[in-house]
Amino acid sequence: MRQFSFLLVTLLFSGTAGRAQSLLWELSGNGLKKPSYLFGTYHILRDSYLKQDSLTRIHFEQAEGVVVEMVFDSSAAGKVRQYATMADNNLIRLIDATDYKLVADEFNAVTGQELSFYNQVKPVIIATALSVAYARQRSDTLTRFSGQPIDLYFVKQAQARQKPLKGLETLEQQLTLLYDRQPVEQQAEQLVKMVKQKNVPTTPGTSLTDMYLRADLEGMWNLFQRESDSPADLYALIDDRNLRWMSQLRPVIAERSTFIAVGVGHLPGPNGLLNLLREAGYVVKAVK
Repeated sequence: MRQFSFLLVTLLFSGTAGRAQSLLWELSGNGLKKPSYLFGTYHILRDSYLKQDSLTRIHFEQAEGVVVEMVFDSSAAGKVRQYATMADNNLIRLIDATDYKLVADEFNAVTGQELSFYNQVKPVIIATALSVAYARQRSDTLTRFSGQPIDLYFVKQAQARQKPLKGLETLEQQLTLLYDRQPVEQQAEQLVKMVKQKNVPTTPGTSLTDMYLRADLEGMWNLFQRESDSPADLYALIDDRNLRWMSQLRPVIAERSTFIAVGVGHLPGPNGLLNLLREAGYVVKAVK
């Protein structure tokens, strides 16, 4: 269910870290006995993408251990539902009648389902479903990839090969970030705004999917800057998490060659992992 986090794919860029266009980075030096590899994922991308990205696939297969954002256990589905629903509120209360009809009609047109069935689901999840659908509608390339979400693929393959597997966050941490970071009233406002702006013309090649597939870190950063709600939201989504993750990554890559797969937005930026790893003394090199 962490695959609901697609809509929160966040993207940062800094001049030094982002000039080389790559999604895969080698980490070496600073006493490491073997190099490790950092890969920026796109959460709605399917794993058949790796058939065309042989370098990433090879380095993943050769790594002795794997690190991901979170290792999801399907037995925790009940906890996900608990975080995803509003016990004392609903969409009809949060959205005025005119806007509710607009959102409901759009949701039905895009998903084939009635919004009334999901009235107690938090607005951010409705926005997620629409965001994923829009991304697939706008990218013929994206729809050609099949299989399971790429982050889940790395988890399942690591488990099948019995490789050491570490999640950087717990399910509770991710659910709180995704569903409780903003009040439901604000989530509802953003949902309505997204639906109203869905037909705003865009320049070909400037979608998030297009830029990800060509590893355009600077372009993704600019897109995110335009769409970010506030510096505080940016800090919560990226900086704070990266700083916490660094304390976990350093001992792991010191112990063994590790393949690290996290959302691409965590790589660049002043407090992105690429920059933080360089500041910590590692040699960080784009793999092409």
